[in-house]
Amino acid sequence: MMKVDPPQMKTSFETWNKQVAGVVREQGKSGFFPQLIATLCDSIKIDYPQVWLYRRNKVPQALYYEISNEERTAQIDAYINGSYQLDPFYLAALINQQSTGVYRLTELSAGGFQQSDYYRSYYAQCDTEDEIVYIIDIDPDASLQISIMRKKTSPRFCDSELKFLRAAEPVIRELTLHHAQLVQLPQKKDQGDDTMPNIEKTISQAFDLFGRSLLTGREKDVLGLTLQGHSTIVSAEKLNISIETLRQHKKKIYNKLDINSQAELFSLFLNSLSCFERAPTKDPLELYMNTPDR
Repeated sequence: MMKVDPPQMKTSFETWNKQVAGVVREQGKSGFFPQLIATLCDSIKIDYPQVWLYRRNKVPQALYYEISNEERTAQIDAYINGSYQLDPFYLAALINQQSTGVYRLTELSAGGFQQSDYYRSYYAQCDTEDEIVYIIDIDPDASLQISIMRKKTSPRFCDSELKFLRAAEPVIRELTLHHAQLVQLPQKKDQGDDTMPNIEKTISQAFDLFGRSLLTGREKDVLGLTLQGHSTIVSAEKLNISIETLRQHKKKIYNKLDINSQAELFSLFLNSLSCFERAPTKDPLELYMNTPDR
């Protein structure tokens, strides 16, 4: 039985089951996402719920949201207009091959998130204090994300609330996947379904060039596996080296890049993307490190 300490859990387990049954009845219908969000809102305070569909070479599509017109301009329109390209959640779905799960924004960004280009150009303009996202891989070319936000006047999500959301993840994932199959979600053509053929290619090229000017070939291999989210054990097996050798490589990488954690590494990659278009054949990290006002 799923247990969450009060007062964060606002409904009983019996009520939760009835609400989930209501979500099941809406599968394949237009009321699925509204009912799913309503079910979550009855258990957890959510100020700005959003459901996004990401597809390879496509602009992200907002499938459902409950936001005021003022916040829609900041959170939806500006995001679709290009801010999504630096979104840690969007990039996690593209780069991390094991992305399905529940993530808090702070888990995908470094401690200096407020100094990042994404924060300065987009996030700071939104009335958002905290964000947790369900990342659900529909197929190799499509990812669906259920974003749960708290506004700046609300408290951040506490540990017990995050625990509840993670406990509910298998149910949310399977319900959503079944609904996506029923409505053929990845193939759905809606208004504003613009093709962006170069986005995926751009990120892939930046990923291949990132760190090339500063790291050895083996360090670059370790860097790539780390950015893809592979564990130390898996990375060592893929490179056919010992765990201790891999750790030594990571230590050298961190020293060269002047960072202390994998979260800072991921943030450094995100920030360097803003420099890639200036010189698409050069290491974006080198350009970023030489930016005077970074």
